Amino acid sequence: MKRPKNPVRRAVYIVVTLGLLLLLVGGSYFVYAAMTAEDRKDNDFQVGQVETELVEEDFVQSTEISKDVTVDKKISVRNHGTINQFIRVMVLPEVKADVADEPSNKEVMSLVIGKDLILVNLNTTDWQDGEDGYYYYIKEAVKPNDPTTALFDGIKLSNSISDKYDGAEFSLSMKVETINCNTTAYRQAWWHGDTPTSAPLSIIDTALQSKTDN
Repeated sequence: MKRPKNPVRRAVYIVVTLGLLLLLVGGSYFVYAAMTAEDRKDNDFQVGQVETELVEEDFVQSTEISKDVTVDKKISVRNHGTINQFIRVMVLPEVKADVADEPSNKEVMSLVIGKDLILVNLNTTDWQDGEDGYYYYIKEAVKPNDPTTALFDGIKLSNSISDKYDGAEFSLSMKVETINCNTTAYRQAWWHGDTPTSAPLSIIDTALQSKTDN
């Protein structure tokens, strides 16, 4: 006879890691910075005149979360450089579960944003989903020392998420890409020099073009 499932065990252990990526015209430089509730300042860095900090507010470190329970996690990006910047962000959830009879191995499982993982109070006014994996900040070119508005205020696992995720390890990474506000720089860096002709990227392109420096 099967034992009834204990609803208290329907939780996913959460380990949050945030990644930071700076992309410059003429080359790229990759760096991943672990961000914790204590805000590890040793991971701040500068490359030329472009410097960006991923800002995390209201986050309380947690070992597990249950279905349909919001974990506060307010994410924005601050420009610590000396020039105006365009910014886009990728949210990368990952789940790893134990493999039966193979304790040293992990199975990577998919987690779909909007279906399995909900970004609470996702800001769709100042940020535009490019449907290419990135959220683009279209409100303005971010000036030196200024922050963006928050992309979202928290995360939660959908109430309909499969029980196969029970006890799995969940990590959330954020990849930030920034570029100067030259007329064509963001197109070269983000879209291989192409000008998008269909939505939503065409909408993003129009919004950014009106905010270029020249």
